[in-house]
Amino acid sequence: MAQINTLNGDNITNLREYLNDEENISYDDFEQILQPASEVLERCLGTTEIGSVKGLIYGHIQSGKTSIILTTMALAADNGFNNFVVMTSNLNDIYEQTLERIKGALDSFQVFGKKEIINNPGTTRGLPLALVCSKHSGRLGNVLDIFQNSNWQNEPVIIIDDEADQASLDTNINVQNKPTSAVNTAIVDLRNYLNSHTYLQTTATPQALLLQDSQSAFRPDFVVITRPGTGYVGGNYFFDNNNFSNSAHIRTVPDIDLNRLRTSSRIPDTVIRSMLVFFLGAAILRIQVNSRKYTYLLHTSFRQGDHHLAAVLVDNFKNELTNQLRQNPNNPIMGLSPDLRIELQNAYDDLQQTFVVIPSFHDVLVETARRITSTEVVEINSDSGEGIGSLTRKHTLYIGGTKLGRGVTVKNLLVTYYGRDAQQPQMDTVLQHARMYGYRQNELPAIRIYLPTRLAQRFVDIHVSDNLVREQCQASHLPIQVIPLMGRGIRASRRNVLNENTVTLLTYQGGRQYFPQLPISDPNILGNQTQELNNLLSDTKYPNLKQPYTITIDDLLEIVSFQYGTPGASGAWKDDLILQAVNALKDQPRYQNTATLVIVNLDSNLKKSVSRNYTQLGSVLPGDAGTIPYGVDRNYPALLMTRLKGEVDSQGGWDGVPFWVPIIRFPDGNYAFSVNES
Repeated sequence: MAQINTLNGDNITNLREYLNDEENISYDDFEQILQPASEVLERCLGTTEIGSVKGLIYGHIQSGKTSIILTTMALAADNGFNNFVVMTSNLNDIYEQTLERIKGALDSFQVFGKKEIINNPGTTRGLPLALVCSKHSGRLGNVLDIFQNSNWQNEPVIIIDDEADQASLDTNINVQNKPTSAVNTAIVDLRNYLNSHTYLQTTATPQALLLQDSQSAFRPDFVVITRPGTGYVGGNYFFDNNNFSNSAHIRTVPDIDLNRLRTSSRIPDTVIRSMLVFFLGAAILRIQVNSRKYTYLLHTSFRQGDHHLAAVLVDNFKNELTNQLRQNPNNPIMGLSPDLRIELQNAYDDLQQTFVVIPSFHDVLVETARRITSTEVVEINSDSGEGIGSLTRKHTLYIGGTKLGRGVTVKNLLVTYYGRDAQQPQMDTVLQHARMYGYRQNELPAIRIYLPTRLAQRFVDIHVSDNLVREQCQASHLPIQVIPLMGRGIRASRRNVLNENTVTLLTYQGGRQYFPQLPISDPNILGNQTQELNNLLSDTKYPNLKQPYTITIDDLLEIVSFQYGTPGASGAWKDDLILQAVNALKDQPRYQNTATLVIVNLDSNLKKSVSRNYTQLGSVLPGDAGTIPYGVDRNYPALLMTRLKGEVDSQGGWDGVPFWVPIIRFPDGNYAFSVNES
């Protein structure tokens, strides 16, 4: 692994100053960035080592992941690395954003963008070189040309794949007789050409990467969790509980009725209210000596025709509001209709809940009237061709959002309105659309999120799931292969990049029971396992059969940590996956580290089932166990243990020694897990 000989080389020193001067990242916050960057570099392949290693930098949405990338590159350059590739989005606005930031931040680096990569103007030996390339098969082919022309084959290279769960994975993995997708092939070709490289994947939504097969070139070998800096607000702030009605920033609204919208001449009232809160919030912030330009984001539906209609209706209302406010700019309330006056007062009252000090209603209206004309409505989708550009007006109202690429920051976003959501949402996609997350502390009193209750609950569920994944990856620095889903109506990721032969998108569901259908009975494999379990489950601890005993989830994990299921056997029980799933439950406060244990039988004659051709068990519990077996507490995980005699029999028998068979009952709840069984 790589050696870190200095944490304060020229590149790190220059970067620290740049981030402080240009991006207002304090020296203290920079130390918080340097720590995970050091953890990443320590796990990279050393400059004299041959081979490859894959790492995952697991960030937060809109948390400054690029700063971690820059710091890792600067630290690596100070410690002997000279060759870098940064692969970023094929969307031009994101690509240019990344390229310009690398050029500005890494002074001593030679930086090649697309043009230089194609033309290959030559380099200065001894200086670090960063090739910044979009994830396009042709552009990646140009990078391979530079590898060959510059003799990188035998030199250590660090490849950074930004938003690695997008575009890089094989979208043809489940399509027979079709080659791997073009970008995936090009990335593999790049990596295969090199004798020594580290492939660093970065994303805030690694579900698709964690669910890759164990032998996949895109499943990470290690994981480093990053922490946001000062002023970040994300899921922990907005969606840490289910109490939406008392939230300072969340406003629940009905779904936008699309049929009504398509025949209407006016935007829905709830959208109007959100726009008024936006304009007044922006005015308050400007009065309080914060003269930024502010943005509003409206998601109406996934149809581009609806985006266009909504943009027209939003523009119409903006014009109506402008006309009324501008009738008497020094005393705007005089030009307002009674209805609009009431709505503006309600918006002001709403903002009073979160501003500690707030100007008078009159002053806020005057400031709004003064700046309302400086408003632009921008429709964002592939038809319109518009994206997120630099802000020119005081207010920018973005309508649509389907063209919002990963990694694009909506600057100074105050109000987000979700009119509808997907029928089959994906955890990673929903998180990527959380544009209200980010370094919003200065604007926080004016931030509002309007969304249906169902979608608010979905954000809560995803937030819980994301935290559980982070906690388990943080504990070991290893990729897990079990993704907890706190709501069954959501998938971990898209199907077309996950091997359908090894990935189960929905298993270990709340309230269900699981057992190894082909338990291990071979004494050569069991060894002392039966005796060790006899000691753990002795009658001195648990004297009564079929009686529930309260234990801790730690106790349950100790019992389940043995090898019970035959590797490769059918059925949902996989020893390591069960362990990971139960560990996820342990990390949830609601279960209070509490579980139930039942010793069902110590002398069972159970055989393999005739209905399954004597190849596996059909069931374990007797018929009188009950739907909720033996009255275990359905709100906590339960483990039911049965010891079989293991007698030899020509049909349905075992190997002549006793062995234990577990049944795990997951607590009730609307949750499940996605797993990769490879």
